[in-house]
Amino acid sequence: MNPKVSIITICFNSALTISDSIESVLSQNYPNIEYIVVDGGSSDGTIEIVNKYKDSISVFISESDNGIYDALNKGILNSTGDVIATLHSDDQFCNMNVVSAQMKNLSENHAEFGFSDMIIVDKLSNKILRYYMSSFFYRGLFRVGWMPPHPTCFIKKSLFDEFGLYSTKYKIAGDFDFFIRIFYGRSIRWTYLNQISVKMAHGGESNSGWKSKGLIVTEISRSLKSNGIWSLTVFQLGRYLIRLLEMLIKPRKGQL
Repeated sequence: MNPKVSIITICFNSALTISDSIESVLSQNYPNIEYIVVDGGSSDGTIEIVNKYKDSISVFISESDNGIYDALNKGILNSTGDVIATLHSDDQFCNMNVVSAQMKNLSENHAEFGFSDMIIVDKLSNKILRYYMSSFFYRGLFRVGWMPPHPTCFIKKSLFDEFGLYSTKYKIAGDFDFFIRIFYGRSIRWTYLNQISVKMAHGGESNSGWKSKGLIVTEISRSLKSNGIWSLTVFQLGRYLIRLLEMLIKPRKGQL
């Protein structure tokens, strides 16, 4: 009746934010959650903070890794859930019903992959900087480098069994590459949940300056090419037009 959900949090020197992320997972009212925390060998007190929650964490791994996607893969390989979700150490679920709502949406639509909306906020003021909307998603948007927000995605583990894990060849675009592989590999059953599920703090790997923006353009182009998806680098201007709209449009009252 309640398939197991494995939620993976990866972290590295995240002492300032990891408690909020962990508590947002532990606050969920879904009755069958496996919580996995993968640390990259932190030295700032992150490990000590995580250990305070050890009775509520199913698996805790702390060792050096080869980046974000290597850490995520460790979490997946150590998971026993039917569905995989990711909540990074700068992210929080927006309310206690997120996992229940996502799982209900997957079940009712007989879907293998579900996603929703996300907000990106300023770390200090908590002001909303971007409203990452997903309602207009269709497969062709991958050609401009746009994808559903990864932290909102609930993914059947069977998709990882079928298509493999995240590629560690990418520093920022490993999730984009995985989505390309599954959406162009076959007609997967996906569903959108009209809800803001995750609050992300601004400043992650993919939005931390011009250097990261240049890297993600390069990695997205490489992923599209390696997966045989025709596109042009200039098409990614469309992604930044969408991002501009996300900065201008604000959530309506009652959505948060």
